[in-house]
Amino acid sequence: MRSIGERLEEHGGVGPGFDAVRIGLAFLILYIHCALLDPDPAREALPLFPYAPIARWALDFAVLPLFFALSGFLVAGSVERLPLNQFLTNRALRIFPALGVEIALSALILGPLLTSFALGAYFSDPAFLKYFLNILGLIHYQLPGVFLSNPQAGIVNGALWTVPHELTCYALLTALVLCGVYRRRWLLLAATVALFAVSIAVYLAPHLGLRLPGQDALTYLFVTRGAARLVPLFLVGLLIYRFRREIPCKGEIAALAALAYVALSQFGSPEWLANPLFSAATAPLLGYVVVYLGLSRRLEFRILKGRDYSYGVYLYGYPLQQALIQLFPGVWSVATFFAASVAASLAMAAFSWNVIEKPILRLRRRWSVAAQIHAGPETAPTAEARALQAQPAAVAVR
Repeated sequence: MRSIGERLEEHGGVGPGFDAVRIGLAFLILYIHCALLDPDPAREALPLFPYAPIARWALDFAVLPLFFALSGFLVAGSVERLPLNQFLTNRALRIFPALGVEIALSALILGPLLTSFALGAYFSDPAFLKYFLNILGLIHYQLPGVFLSNPQAGIVNGALWTVPHELTCYALLTALVLCGVYRRRWLLLAATVALFAVSIAVYLAPHLGLRLPGQDALTYLFVTRGAARLVPLFLVGLLIYRFRREIPCKGEIAALAALAYVALSQFGSPEWLANPLFSAATAPLLGYVVVYLGLSRRLEFRILKGRDYSYGVYLYGYPLQQALIQLFPGVWSVATFFAASVAASLAMAAFSWNVIEKPILRLRRRWSVAAQIHAGPETAPTAEARALQAQPAAVAVR
């Protein structure tokens, strides 16, 4: 039975299905955000589609953890072969330029076109300048007078909420490398289990009649905050990579893991989005499924080869959906809205990839390879390393 590590090596360090998995998850995010048409929380308990054995909340829960687990798996290879400063530079170049362009386009073009304010009032409003803080991961959702009449009023790009959590993952990974935990995989496993254990203890304490010191702050940090279910999945992705030679790669295991997730979700409700017991139980299931799919030849779509549109879909999907709702109110079914969302976001994703991301990625690769060659023949990149450098890490669609 081949392991995940062996399967990865067979493909030269680049999983043939990762591009398809990324774009597929990005489209699922667009589908989830079709709830912008009618943001009624009661809809979360309904089946995903008629007679489906999985509720909407269970899909909402799964997609982002899948992305973060995938991100952890992919960046693990980078952090093992690159000096830490070079790794962090690569991550910054992957995230911030495209993010900065999207923020600027939203504030300087989308906002002025769709605001209900006079242009002078729009540009002089403090919210206009504050919106640019999104480039630094300091999230602000509002632009003056934009989308105020939409069902989800005043939110320009709600998808940005995960940017700080992605940055938290890289900060945590940096700390794990510097203190030596990352290199000791059993210690990394223990740290991940400890994080889940703390979250579960904080969650269970009030249910057992206990109140921990700083209970409210601990609950926010380890239970209800989005990072509570995303950062641990990033660590699970790291672990799968670190134990890749011991973990078998079989479709039957992936299918059982997916079925187990669906079965577990049958016992829950939308409140389980903040249930660390459910998160801990499903983390290895989701992590295994997304890595297996990324290594599957059946998901190798040559049309996607060398094109990672997932980040662009993530960046532009939400504001474009809000714009469609404002410009054409009351005309959408879920199906037509989803189709229009895919078309619009893909167009902007193609722009982002070809004009911003790909040129910067090319410069990044050239700089990375040149730095290794300059360091000497012992550290010059191998064929596998070059292949892995060509694989852009998945910036989780938030």
